[in-house]
Amino acid sequence: MKLKMMRGLWTVLAVIGCTMCGGPGYQVRTLSSGKALRVLGVQKMNLPDGGPTLVLQYQTDIKKDDQKALRKEAREIWADFKADVESANLGSAILTANFAPQGGSSLEDQIYNFVYVKDSSGEWKCSNDQ
Repeated sequence: MKLKMMRGLWTVLAVIGCTMCGGPGYQVRTLSSGKALRVLGVQKMNLPDGGPTLVLQYQTDIKKDDQKALRKEAREIWADFKADVESANLGSAILTANFAPQGGSSLEDQIYNFVYVKDSSGEWKCSNDQ
């Protein structure tokens, strides 16, 4: 039952995506762990080298140089988001952590991607962990 609720939650987010008007520019969703997640958007993208993938963009308060904490947060998000990727019958997903903009920083400095790919045995791997 809880899994179906989470699938429904992510489906609604996918429909809403980044089309929100006004407000803070994100929606707060509670993960099954109890953590509040600020979701900026969810969308399906077709990558030139890898086919379709589901992308979840979220805002984080963790500093980009704290890789251990970022990976922990990504695993926590992935525990819930994986079901939506699988129900969409996709073999890859990207979690994009968005950091608070710093004066003069480039877009590359403001995001960090965690790329998940399902291997031939059906096991999900995060390419950042390799």
